[in-house]
Amino acid sequence: MPAVQATLEYLQKLPLYEEEKPYWCFLPPHEGFDPDALRVDNLEFENRSDIKIEDIRELGREVTIDNCGFEVLQHQSEFARFDRAHDVEQYRAETEALLEEKMGAVHVKCYDSRLRKNITFVRNALDLNDLLLTEGPARGAHNDITYESGPIVIDRYLSTDVKRKFLKPGYRIRIVNTWRTLNPLLEDRPLALCDSRSVDPEDLVAADRIIPNAVGEVYYLTYNPNHRWFWLEKQTPSEPLAFVMYDTKAGSHARFCPHVSFVNPNASQEAAPRESIETRSIVIMKE
Repeated sequence: MPAVQATLEYLQKLPLYEEEKPYWCFLPPHEGFDPDALRVDNLEFENRSDIKIEDIRELGREVTIDNCGFEVLQHQSEFARFDRAHDVEQYRAETEALLEEKMGAVHVKCYDSRLRKNITFVRNALDLNDLLLTEGPARGAHNDITYESGPIVIDRYLSTDVKRKFLKPGYRIRIVNTWRTLNPLLEDRPLALCDSRSVDPEDLVAADRIIPNAVGEVYYLTYNPNHRWFWLEKQTPSEPLAFVMYDTKAGSHARFCPHVSFVNPNASQEAAPRESIETRSIVIMKE
């Protein structure tokens, strides 16, 4: 299918960020605090229109997680819906097995997952520990991990025994995101992925992502006309995307992959709102 021309959301290049680090707080409402009424970030985005987004299906074997930062896996999940927290726990275990097989890993730890649906949410309570918590599409082209936060995530989620066994020369550790649509055929709000080879280091801006009891760091992407974007047209649940967010191995290979969802100009008016599940996993491989 020919490429589409669409609008993507980038972080603005503002003088503010030379003096104040970008940040975003994800805090549950409580007495005296309403996150929908009070601003909890200093992020200013801009829309860039007429961005060319190429169809991965046209590229074939060229698309691998090593050379561009992402690839399409072929895998039929046992789960089409998630009605219980146990379903999500089992899906995380399924993801660990999938990445072990596809990436030749010696150990995988899926430490996070997120359900999403492209609807407007109105709620007066928010449990960040609820495995069934569903959010809308994330805003702004971003990479969930930075070179600073990667080691922190690895240290936080790996057990002492695993760290003792694998945190030494001879092993490569990556943090990998999997992204799977739950729609039988995805049209609404698909994911766009940026070829890491088209990103300059100065395009990435580190930002704090603040939740109760923890502060993480992500990269937001600022606009560069050289960026090369891709999507998987008419993605199905058996075609999960895998993309790298951090890699301990230095070199010219892909070590991150900015991504963001977009309004699909080819979506039918009857297209169901996008539903998806994503995971974040620590993937350990022998060098």
